[in-house]
Amino acid sequence: MIESAAFVIRAVGHAVDLVVDPFPPLDPIAALQAARRGQEPEALRVPLVFTGVHSGPVELAIEVLQERPEAAAPVWEDVHEVSLTLPEGRAYFNTPTDWEMKDIGNVTGDEKGSYRARVHSTGRDAAFDLVVDAPTEQHLVQVWKESVSPPITISSRSEHGKSIPEFIRSWQTSETATSRTEPGPIDLPR
Repeated sequence: MIESAAFVIRAVGHAVDLVVDPFPPLDPIAALQAARRGQEPEALRVPLVFTGVHSGPVELAIEVLQERPEAAAPVWEDVHEVSLTLPEGRAYFNTPTDWEMKDIGNVTGDEKGSYRARVHSTGRDAAFDLVVDAPTEQHLVQVWKESVSPPITISSRSEHGKSIPEFIRSWQTSETATSRTEPGPIDLPR
């Protein structure tokens, strides 16, 4: 089960990835045969948190919810929602360079499947594109089980958060999109 947590993690290249690594098969011979056939289970790797800082620590919290949350609190400058299809495996947040990893539990059995993630951010403009030694921004990821639907923008008040819809579109519509969702329209703020 994925668990709620709060921690400081290092961003690299403006991103922190959500990763779900498939559990290794219990039968090592079957695993080797599957690898030779090119049928190894694929890890989910999604650049879910887009940071203002180029590199350095950011505060990140994850909340696992039973249902869709109420409206986002006004303290958050940017709030976006995306759909994810989580496979079974070990779940963690990670830097794109695999430098640092923060475990958040496992996805097992009935827990795998379609989720909605609401990603909140504040402080992206404080040290944009800089390398920092102390956190200058905060991020909150809320996840709950829900059918796949197009990404949406709920709020985009920071100057550098306005590029987030394009960032989301880049990984949700690419041939290698690990989110496994169909491309869809993004509601841009007016």
